[in-house]
Amino acid sequence: MMWHKRGLLTLAVLFLCACSSSRQTANCTSVACRPQSDDRQLVIWWQPALRTGPADFSRVSVDD
Repeated sequence: MMWHKRGLLTLAVLFLCACSSSRQTANCTSVACRPQSDDRQLVIWWQPALRTGPADFSRVSVDD
């Protein structure tokens, strides 16, 4: 019975730790945070000199 309570406590702590981890995707500057092209849209990455605003990419729909 003691191991059962300890196991439940461990699972609860792990769950709370996973839920409270910080995710900074809103201000992410890493390449991993950038959207990728798929079969419906093409993501175009602009060079710094060609950027017109805060976004460094544009999304273009792909017609079938």
